[in-house]
Amino acid sequence: MTQALLKSAIADSASNYTPTENDIFAPNIAKIGKFNVRYARAINNNAPNLVLLNGFPQSIRMWESAWPELAKHFNLLAFDIPGFGLSSADKSDMSPRQLSQAIIQVFDYFNIDKAHLVGPDVGVPITLATAISYPERLDSINIFDGPGSYPPAMSPILKAVINYRLVRWLAAGINKKAIMKTNFNAAVKDGYHHYQPNERAINEYYEITHNEQAHQNSIAFFGSYQRDLPWIEENLTSIKTPTLITWGKHDPFVLASNADYLSAKLANNKMKIFENASHFSAEDAGDEYVELIKNWCLSDYQLK
Repeated sequence: MTQALLKSAIADSASNYTPTENDIFAPNIAKIGKFNVRYARAINNNAPNLVLLNGFPQSIRMWESAWPELAKHFNLLAFDIPGFGLSSADKSDMSPRQLSQAIIQVFDYFNIDKAHLVGPDVGVPITLATAISYPERLDSINIFDGPGSYPPAMSPILKAVINYRLVRWLAAGINKKAIMKTNFNAAVKDGYHHYQPNERAINEYYEITHNEQAHQNSIAFFGSYQRDLPWIEENLTSIKTPTLITWGKHDPFVLASNADYLSAKLANNKMKIFENASHFSAEDAGDEYVELIKNWCLSDYQLK
């Protein structure tokens, strides 16, 4: 795999946005238990706690466009889930139930007693597992663009990775370069309806998708779905935490029908489908998403 793929992506897909010299997402790393966790913070001690996870194959840079507005209203923490983004983990850590424990470790490290937790993509099952096992630590949750039942409605290639050990073996071994390229293209263009990440984000997503350990971790995580997603589905009706379900109507990877299913199962939820958004729906929806999550966490969740 050469740098030609990266150069082509920057030329074809990067936005015209010029990042500020002060990069709030420049990697800060905290040693939390066994994990090295990459994070960003905007401290506002008199505001509600809002914790943002990352999707795959991205990092917390997915929150760059929303960050300035959210930082005005929340005590804000974003971190890459251990094993994803620029946070480290071992393959043995990679399952929703185990990583829900890591979420609480991060809460404890940053002295967050209770928070609104936002879980996109791979963060959906992790966030749901957290709501099942640690409801006392959550004011509300927002989930989008990821699986929360088994079998989830997904693209054929993702179904194959989840269901077949041989496919995962190939993806982790002789086919890994092709999968890395596919993941990178999803992160910078194929997962969007119209949003374009900036050059700094594209460079970081290349680093993530072409990191050997990160790649192996993602395969291991998808392999855990056969065990953990049925457990999550069995416990959906027990979740009482107020839940905001958002989704991109044009998501080709984790279909929007998952939102309808989750809304029918979760007792205390509000659902919003963004008409002009794809898989990375928070970025595609832009200001519409920011206003929705802001209003939800400041007041609307209390009405649920």
